[in-house]
Order: sequence, then C-alpha cells, then structure tokens
Amino acid sequence: MAVVIQTSNLRDRVKNDTFRSVEFIFDDEGTPIDLTGAGIKIQFRYRCKTGKVVKEVTDGNGVTITDAINGTFKIDQFTPVDWEIGKYHYDVQITFADGSIKTYVQGNVKILQDTTNG
Repeated sequence: MAVVIQTSNLRDRVKNDTFRSVEFIFDDEGTPIDLTGAGIKIQFRYRCKTGKVVKEVTDGNGVTITDAINGTFKIDQFTPVDWEIGKYHYDVQITFADGSIKTYVQGNVKILQDTTNG
C-alpha cells in the first residue's frame, strides 16, 4: 500500500525568536516506519516550493533521530529565525538504507514580524 504525503503546517514563528523543536512520528497506518540507517533532509523555501532555500537541516545537522525503529525524529531548536517575513514551504525527504527515497510530509510555516528586537 502506498503512503500518502501528509500536509502538516507548522505553527507561526516570530522573526528573531528561537525556532522551537518540532517532533515527527512516521507510521504507515499504525505500523512505524523504520528509520534505521536512513538519512533525513528538510529544506525551508521562501514563498514557493521552488523558491530560495533559506534553511536546510539533515540528520546530525539540525535533525535528530530519537527513535529510529519507531519512526521518530525532530527538527532541533535553533536561534534566531532571521528569515524574511512571509510564508515558507518545507518537506521531509527520507533516504532509506536500501537507497530508496520517499517524501512523507510537506507543509508551510509563516514568519511574523516582531515588534521588540535587538
């Protein structure tokens, strides 16, 4: 059975604040997707899915696999979110140990203007 790409929009973030960690749990109709030996790449792109990449995180560099067998990982916290104000697109691409590549989730995040900065 094919896994459908899910849409998961992230909570709005405020410019110059800390990007709080986000946890993902991947499963296929209740069966965990085993991430043992897998690589994870996530890109955030400005305005459209083919827009400028403003942030890329990968396993070991901004992504932590917390429970490979049960399909659990997180985008690590980072500071600051110094991106332009607006809408960003992202997706999560997994490269499995057998070389197969799969995208399971995509979504948006909005960056809001801060009032207090400095």
